[in-house]
Amino acid sequence: MRLLNNQYTDLGVIGRGSFGLVRKLKSKSTGKLYVRKEISYKSMSRKELHQLASEFLILQSLDHPNIVQVFDHEDIERDQMLHIYMEFCDGGDLAGLIKSYRQKKQHIPEVVVWQVLTQMLLALYRCHYGSNIEDVVDLHKSTQDILPEKKEGVVIHRDIKPDNIFFMSDGYTAKLGDFGLAKALSPNTQFTQTYVGTPYYMPPEVIKAQAYSTVCDVWSLGCVIYELCALIPPFTAKSQVELQEKIMAGKFNRIPSLYSNKLELVIEACLIPDPTARVNVNELLQEAALKVYRKEWELVQKETKLQFKEMELKRLGLSIARKETDFGLIEKKLDKKRQELDLRKVELEQNAKELDRQNKVTRELIRAEFDLVLKKCLEAAFDSVQPEYRSKLVRIAMDNRPDLGKLIRDDRRNR
Repeated sequence: MRLLNNQYTDLGVIGRGSFGLVRKLKSKSTGKLYVRKEISYKSMSRKELHQLASEFLILQSLDHPNIVQVFDHEDIERDQMLHIYMEFCDGGDLAGLIKSYRQKKQHIPEVVVWQVLTQMLLALYRCHYGSNIEDVVDLHKSTQDILPEKKEGVVIHRDIKPDNIFFMSDGYTAKLGDFGLAKALSPNTQFTQTYVGTPYYMPPEVIKAQAYSTVCDVWSLGCVIYELCALIPPFTAKSQVELQEKIMAGKFNRIPSLYSNKLELVIEACLIPDPTARVNVNELLQEAALKVYRKEWELVQKETKLQFKEMELKRLGLSIARKETDFGLIEKKLDKKRQELDLRKVELEQNAKELDRQNKVTRELIRAEFDLVLKKCLEAAFDSVQPEYRSKLVRIAMDNRPDLGKLIRDDRRNR
């Protein structure tokens, strides 16, 4: 069994919940930051286990730049724990942003509100329709509303609130996370009955125990966008009953006047109590103002991809440069070795010539010494034979060693 835990350094607990802990991790190999959601299923019922499995399947299926990405999971059977590894959103969450502006008694810039709204709608489009919306080609042309393919289920988040919307460190990218209460519907199912969510952002149809569809997420998002402007939820009360009555009535105070009429109209379209009259995600994304921000976001995404490719090319270039440097060093070493071998070759050739010369001298000395000894032997033999055989001996010697025979003959004449 693989142990993913060994691949990370634990940087501490950054969150707690009824499910367990959330830890911040650092990859030992890349240095990249991650989040690990540690979920104990020791005391879970079969229904809760089914919900846990469903959540993980939902998270794995949602691949979108505005949805918190799930990378891997690990089932620790011994401890009855499930570890889910997700990307770390290092820019905080929307709840923190709202709290910060509320404490400073300042309003969040409208451009930020539009950016968050646009990116959350794009994330919900992926959830509600099972695919990403087409890029904006014409700011004045609408994309025809589509239904999810039969093989794709509809995913309703069911718990959209400021705490579940996260930011990246670039201060621009927003991501929808925490799909713990998400509901995946089959392709042929348009409505569901069970709902668990945060009361302030709960749609009227849920309070009335009516069947609900994907537009319940639109209501919750409308509440969040209202809170971004007013810094408080659109519906507040001292009791649960009073809160429910306000939500069902659908009456709320206007957002501060510094925000545009277009933004106010979008919020009002989201907070229509009758779900059949409420806009859906695709209809909202066709609004002219949102198309402009969609186009801007598309350009940001393309620029990000280009930057990523540039980084990859730089890394590749550095890798090639390092290899070229290594090859250069190897080539230099080879050149040095070649030079050493050439010098050694010259040295060996010179040594061979010297050995040949010495061998030649030695051979000449040995031959001269041998000739001298042989001459003496022949002279002794010549003197010992009778005179009539001496001329014959000289001829034999001259036939075999003309030089030596001639030397003996001349020597005898001189005597």
